[in-house]
Amino acid sequence: MSKSKTLDLCRQHLYSDVDKMAAVPVNIRERILRIRSGYTLWNEYPSKKDKEIALHVMQLYGVEKSMAYDDVRLIKDLLGSINKQSKDWHLYQVNAWIDEAVGMARIKKNEDAIIKAAKVSVSANQLDKADATEFPWEDLKPQSFEITCDPSVIGLKKIPNLKEKIAAAFKKYAEDISFIEEVTYEEIDLDPIMNYGDER
Repeated sequence: MSKSKTLDLCRQHLYSDVDKMAAVPVNIRERILRIRSGYTLWNEYPSKKDKEIALHVMQLYGVEKSMAYDDVRLIKDLLGSINKQSKDWHLYQVNAWIDEAVGMARIKKNEDAIIKAAKVSVSANQLDKADATEFPWEDLKPQSFEITCDPSVIGLKKIPNLKEKIAAAFKKYAEDISFIEEVTYEEIDLDPIMNYGDER
């Protein structure tokens, strides 16, 4: 199955009950469960490295290292994208690190470290900037259009006697198709053909 197809199925069934995935092939269902587990772990602990997520998948599901890292790539796709993770994901990671730093500073009763972490949080989350003004959508007026049969409004020349020409063309070509006979045919079931590529 192609990566994009697998990714679509993962998005569709990321939180589905197993019994709702009965139509999904067993090998794909097992992969979705692995990816779901890694995705949940990474969402909860964003500071974890690729290696830790791959190890988690390998230990929990007994898959090979190459398959585990392939799962990691799909998990990263779900969280953002493979090559460039989304800004939201990076922000989530930064906030997790700030929370961790503040927790350690509290244990050590280090007020300076807490203040520094707060400044980083303000900067990272752009709390020092004013919120963007919402666009006044209610002030937008819909464009009014007037229906016309005059082609000159879009720069085309008017065709004289257009209705008569259309009627003549219709009459001419209607006579040309009068020889067509009905043919018999047999319907085929496309499902096996459509599903053939998914089973590979």
